[in-house]
Amino acid sequence: MTPLEFAGIVAQIYAIENPLGKLGLVGEMAMDKPQEFRKALRAMAITVMVLSAVFSLVGGPLLSALNVDLVGFRIAGGVIILSTSIVTLVHGSTTTLGGRLEEAAVVPLATPLIVGPGTMTTLILYSSIYGPLLTLLGALTASALSVATLYAGARLVRTFGPIPARALGRFMALIIATTGTELILSGVSQYVTELRA
Repeated sequence: MTPLEFAGIVAQIYAIENPLGKLGLVGEMAMDKPQEFRKALRAMAITVMVLSAVFSLVGGPLLSALNVDLVGFRIAGGVIILSTSIVTLVHGSTTTLGGRLEEAAVVPLATPLIVGPGTMTTLILYSSIYGPLLTLLGALTASALSVATLYAGARLVRTFGPIPARALGRFMALIIATTGTELILSGVSQYVTELRA
């Protein structure tokens, strides 16, 4: 695999994690409780990294153990990713963070908002296609970029407000929709090819 192809994998995982779409929430977190913000962000980062590693490493074996066909899983994963992006495009991010900030940074921010069904599906799928170690490296790189984006973005939200961040999040939803559509089309194409063989 070339460095450019690896960068493409990282970019797709990053787009599906969609940290830009969560900047509004993180900005509110940083503005409301600045003293707790660093600790909450650290808890979120650890959770995102651990979940990304788990789904990267056990993805392929999990599909094999469940006897799930990769073509069907690719189509189903594409549908999940596409539906997630449509919800974001239509409704935006409407989740609010309540309760203790550190707990809210883990649930719902780290999961299911960052490592949600779309991210989990993508990591399991990539683990089967590219292998667990390459997927792990891509997932950890993308997750580190997501955490850095949220940390830096929180400062920008405090300066410019949450509206530009929400607009960027909706743009990223278009990228996610494209990824989901490509997975569906490639899965259907592979299924048709197998039928003809």
